[in-house]
Amino acid sequence: MNSSKSRIWEGKSGSASVGSGGGAFNGNRPISREEWPANVNVGTGTVTDFLEKVFFPPVAPDCSISVDNPVREVGQTTAYTLTWAAVKKTNPITGITVDGNAIPVTGEDQDGTAEGNVAAAIGAYVKSITVTDGELSQTKSCSITYRARMFWGTIAKDGTTQPITDADVLALPGSELRDDFKKTFAGFGGDGKRLIFAFPALFGTPSFYINGFAVTAFTKVRSASAFVNAYGATVSMDVWVSDNAYNSPLASVQLT
Repeated sequence: MNSSKSRIWEGKSGSASVGSGGGAFNGNRPISREEWPANVNVGTGTVTDFLEKVFFPPVAPDCSISVDNPVREVGQTTAYTLTWAAVKKTNPITGITVDGNAIPVTGEDQDGTAEGNVAAAIGAYVKSITVTDGELSQTKSCSITYRARMFWGTIAKDGTTQPITDADVLALPGSELRDDFKKTFAGFGGDGKRLIFAFPALFGTPSFYINGFAVTAFTKVRSASAFVNAYGATVSMDVWVSDNAYNSPLASVQLT
């Protein structure tokens, strides 16, 4: 039987024996092997460091970030306030960057706010925080999204002999901020009026379905027209009006 000791156990002169072969564990012995098999070398120099890194690997610092009023209509305020937090895990925090700006660090948990402005055009603006301990890092982000409003309802005007004004659109009972015109309406129309839809021209051309059947009896009465919304911003809008007036509500009206 092989009675040789493991090399990580070393005898200590004048000390009590530790382990089956006597001696004491030297966790500070340098690792002398020059090459390690793939996926084994964890970049440590001593046995203690190796064991620490293999069995108790460091955890990256954590962070969070949010913004006030994340979804806005075009024309609303361009100012924003970010609320952020950095959380220490294994090692002290050595760097925090919020919205592209370096924050003085304490090494421990931190939080704060940051302010700025964006262009407020249709689209999303991403804001981020990155926190590091010098070895491990974490990044989180949030976004400020500006959308245009889609409007719908009924109207007595035909949109051709009686033009549809911005005031007519703003007075429509239905509206919401959207990224497209794809929407289904139930019990829609009636009172002998026409159906009307207004949305950004960049949404494209819709197909209309009434009670499940394709209908082409709609006219684009305003095409890529300058529309001034409730916040004074100008949006390029299309306005569609049905060629027919409907006395009773329609079970289903769909835009696809």
